[in-house]
This record gives sequence, C-alpha cells and structure tokens, in this order.
Amino acid sequence: MFTGLRALAICLVFICNNQTLHSQCSPLTGAPPVAAYFNTGGPAPGSPDPKWKIGLDSINGQYVPATQMGGLPQLYHNASRWISFSSSGEHTSNRYFFYKIEVDLPCFNLCGKSYDEANAFCLNLDLYADNSVFEIYINGKAQSGNLGNIIPLANPFNPVGHTQSDKTSVSLCKDWKAGPNVLVIEIASSATVAGLEVEEAAVIPPPPGSYTISRSICEGQSYQFGNLQVTRPGYYFQSFPRPGGCDSNVVLNLTVNPRILSVITKSICEGEVFEGHTQSGIYLDNFVGANGCDSVQRIELTVRPKPRLNLPEKAGLCTGDTLILAPGPFNSYVWQDGSLKDHFVVRNTGLYGVTVTNECGSATSQVVVTNGACDFFFPTAFSPNHDRKNDEFKIITDLRLQEYHLMIYNRWGQLMFETKNVSQGWDGTWKGKSQPTDAYVWRCELKKANVSSKLKGTVVLIR
Repeated sequence: MFTGLRALAICLVFICNNQTLHSQCSPLTGAPPVAAYFNTGGPAPGSPDPKWKIGLDSINGQYVPATQMGGLPQLYHNASRWISFSSSGEHTSNRYFFYKIEVDLPCFNLCGKSYDEANAFCLNLDLYADNSVFEIYINGKAQSGNLGNIIPLANPFNPVGHTQSDKTSVSLCKDWKAGPNVLVIEIASSATVAGLEVEEAAVIPPPPGSYTISRSICEGQSYQFGNLQVTRPGYYFQSFPRPGGCDSNVVLNLTVNPRILSVITKSICEGEVFEGHTQSGIYLDNFVGANGCDSVQRIELTVRPKPRLNLPEKAGLCTGDTLILAPGPFNSYVWQDGSLKDHFVVRNTGLYGVTVTNECGSATSQVVVTNGACDFFFPTAFSPNHDRKNDEFKIITDLRLQEYHLMIYNRWGQLMFETKNVSQGWDGTWKGKSQPTDAYVWRCELKKANVSSKLKGTVVLIR
C-alpha cells in the first residue's frame, strides 16, 4: 500500500543520512540517526553486536554486549541478524530479557522544534522475537500505551500461533529528548531459546504533524497529487513547501471506484420488446452508477420464435409405403388421434393434423395425404422464374427411395449440381450465377426395394 514512500517519509519525519551523534545536547540543529542505525546483527555468529547490550530479568540489572546468534533454522526471519545473551540463546525456564541501545539527539530538528517535544522524532522499527515483545521503554518510560494495544500479549511466553517470522511493527514517537537517549526492548521467552531481531520498518506509517485528505476517482482516471500522477488506490505522502522553510506534510488516501459491468441475460418471445430491443444479440448500454462512475450494462438477449411447423399441405402415398410427418422440435405435440410423439407414421391416405407448443405459444397444421405418384420420372424442361411452377429440376415421385444421387452437367461436361436429397432440385444456378438457356445432361443413381437403377437424360433450362 505504501509503495515508493520510504524515502519520502524519511524526509517528512526529518530522518536524513547524517548520523552525527552528540554526547550532550548542543545548540546544533539536525536530523536523528536513520532507522537502520538500530538494526541488530554483528559481523559473524558469536561476535558481539556493535550497538546493542542485553540484561537478564531486570531493566536495572547488569548489561553486557549482546551476541550475534548462529545456527538458527530457516523458520527465523533473517536468521543471520538475531542477537541474544549467547550464540545459541539457550535457557531453561521462563525469563525476561532486556535489549538496550543508546543514542544521542541534537537539540532541535530541521524546523527548529525541540526533540523534547512529542512527535519531533519518530523511530519506525520491525521487531522479531522468540517468544514475544513484552514492553518497550524510551528513557525508562513504557511505550505500550502509545502503541495501540500491540503489546503486551495475553500469554507472552507461549503466544498462540506465534512463529519466529511474525513481526511487531512500532512507531516510537513519545518520550525522546534532546541529548542522550536509552531505548530498551523487553522480551518474554520460554525455554529453550531467547532472541531478538530489530530492523528498520518495511512499511512506514504517515509522519506526525501531517494531515490526511481522502479522494476518489473512477477506474481509468488519475489524480494529480503534487508531482505525482496517481492511478492506484492507497496512501501517498507529499511534502509541500510553506513559509518559514518547513514543509506541510500531507497524506492522500485515494479510492479508485470500479467501472461497473452488469450482465443481464434475458429471453423473450418473438413480438416482445426488452429495453427497446426485439432481436437476439448482445447490446451494450452506458449509464452513471451509484459511485458516480460510468458503468456498462451488457444485455445478452435471446428472442425465441413462435412455433412454426415444418409440414407440407399435401403429400402422396404409394401402396406399401409409409410417410413420416415430423413438424420439428417443440415442447409438446398432440396429433389428430391423441398421440403425443414428436412424429407420426402415415400408412393410409386421409387428413392428418397436429398441434404443437413451445414457450411462446402454440400452432396447428394439417396435411392431406392422397394416393401418390407411384412411379418416378424426370421432366424434360424447367423454367426457374420464381413463379412457383416448375422452378426446379428434380425427380417426380412419391416412392420412398433407399438411395438417391442426382448429377447435372453442362454441354462441356462440367458438374453444375448434385444432390442425394430426393426433395432437393436444381434451380438453374452454378456458384450463385444463373446459367443460360441450354440443354443439360443429367444422371441419377437410385435404389428402390433393394433394386438399383442408373438413369440418364437431358433437360432444357428455359429463361
């Protein structure tokens, strides 16, 4: 959340790279040491830590240089930088250990504020302990009351779920003073190992003396915050110059509201209207959402057709043949004899009818079945002028053929048309172009009652 803020925040709390220390308060104005100055860890396992000391059982007891620990397992965070009273840190009972570091502060910070005042200096640290941080003292004053109930834990010797990679992040802003200072970290440790690791904070909180502004933008927009062009949600720090040489510290809490995409899946019947649409398709509509950002409504619309039956008005039937009437896919069927199947087998001439239903209604159709053309023949001419009379060239028969293959050629032997569907005929076109008046050769292979036949002839296309 605080990406790119470390360097900026250091300047805001007047922490700079100048590590000049003072044995006593002087009129000098300057910055305190950086947080990395407080990091634990010596040059090698078993060697003394250059800055930290350790005392056992009492904050007022004897302190000796802390020792860099060695041989810690990988489950310890940054295992090479832990310190204790010995290289192993091993002990046999519940005990308290006090880790101390001394540091001097100048008299005044860069804006002339005394370090004796609260929030003139904030020390931001990440602490790792085995078992837990019990208390922190600055110049002998306990800081747990200033840290939002982070410490102490309910059971400091055996914290529930605690691991050696769990950190306690603290921002120590109270009870510092100009001149010499003493920081003590008290840990509670059960057997068998006591240890502590201190690091500069990975995430730095807003500096004291700053004020927070909250802003929101829409997804895809940006917010100008000082010299930053901000597009992502989170907290951002800026320091704005003001008269007197000191900066005004501002924290931006930016919220990025999403552009809402709502998806509506809807089915309607033919003839109905939904949101002004009457045909199947995907429609995108823009509107302003409750968060003030443009939103998109996606409508996935399906228009279901009313029932239409795929049945002829008339049909021929030859003796010994059967005719199957199949009106198409619907939810229900009721035939003239009360049967409910999706098809009807006709064995005799007569009048046949069916009523079908789907989600959008019902429809009825009737078929007159008469004695059919019980032979087959091909016309010698046809005229595809779309008058619904002799518009196609095809076989004329009501026989039920087992096999059928019709092919038509022009005078140069080029294949114009072929089909294996008895009901399909040639409309006088080839590759979408109308063919001229001429004589064309046809060939047909068919099979009826297990008897195969090969036929051929000519047909005249008349324009």
